[in-house]
Amino acid sequence: MMPPDELAVALRAACRDAGAAVLALRGRGLAVDAKPDGSPVSEADRAASRLLRDALLALAPGVPVVCEEGEQDPGAAERFWLVDPLDGTREFLRGSARFTLNIALLQGGRPLFGMIHAPVSGETWWGGAGSAAFRDGQALRTRALPVAPRVLLSPAEPLQAPHDLLARVLARWPAADCVPAPGALKFCELAAGRADLHPRSVPCCAWDSAAGQAILEGAGGVVLDARGEPLDYSRSPPWRNPAFLAAGDASVDWRALLRA
Repeated sequence: MMPPDELAVALRAACRDAGAAVLALRGRGLAVDAKPDGSPVSEADRAASRLLRDALLALAPGVPVVCEEGEQDPGAAERFWLVDPLDGTREFLRGSARFTLNIALLQGGRPLFGMIHAPVSGETWWGGAGSAAFRDGQALRTRALPVAPRVLLSPAEPLQAPHDLLARVLARWPAADCVPAPGALKFCELAAGRADLHPRSVPCCAWDSAAGQAILEGAGGVVLDARGEPLDYSRSPPWRNPAFLAAGDASVDWRALLRA
């Protein structure tokens, strides 16, 4: 595999091409279907899936591509790509700018490298635990946890009856500012030091989080499951994530909070 800097250049070009394609499709109208779980899937999802899959196979022949809208079994491969070709399809169909293309490279169930591209703004975030993190070439770093942390939530997370992870956060930091925010951009906000925590219990899949986890870890943050262990992706299809906590300040003893 090529060095992280070269990998970022190649993946960024692939993301820009796929992003331009989905915006062009949205501009002329889309055919939309429903998946078995009721969530929408459009021809833009499928087009981005084909473009990114072809680009990744050309970039790294022999490395499987696991994609939300394509093949979901890497076989016995220890290293493979994990792709969400259009994260935030509902936002995309509403005309919102808050949708992204997510690509992660996994090794042994752990994200080595991730990239998130926002087609409307043209911004791209990338990084990994061993290669730092960047937004459009500018280095990112998480911030120290403030007294009143900014907590980013899935819009589906109930504040009136918070789940266990969120309840623990609110009990420890009652002045926390909780803000609903859709999609993988929550990880980018944490990595850039513009937010502090993202507790998640609403079901999501590995391709929703792996790229963001790589970027956040590259910027100095952590993503832990409810046992206080690093979130990994060694599970087979359907790639459902357990509840997890993404945090910008890795110096806090999050394991004690989660295991209490």
